[in-house]
Amino acid sequence: MTETKTTQKDLYARIAEYMADDPEIVAFCEKKIAQIEKNAARPRKPKVNAEVVEFRENVYNALANHDEPVTNKDMAAEFGCSAQKMSAALRYLGREGRVIRHDGEKKSDPATFEIA
Repeated sequence: MTETKTTQKDLYARIAEYMADDPEIVAFCEKKIAQIEKNAARPRKPKVNAEVVEFRENVYNALANHDEPVTNKDMAAEFGCSAQKMSAALRYLGREGRVIRHDGEKKSDPATFEIA
């Protein structure tokens, strides 16, 4: 049996039901439920970090300038950033289909990246 979380809307509905004899509490609960429904209906915009988007574009443009596939470590050194930050940008570009990842022939060989 799976547990379900009780939502705020459910809590306010239950409070209004139990306190039906107090019109002030019922009105308060109905107001809160209306606010929750209004907020749930509002479309949410994904947060976009302009600095990260610019960094990814710079990585893509730098990869375009390389004739041969480049490792994550080399790209991080070129940009002067951490390997983790570069790896995140390269993975994102790979998911978008803009960058191709080539795994090394041996397990110890680093992966290389190039423009798709």
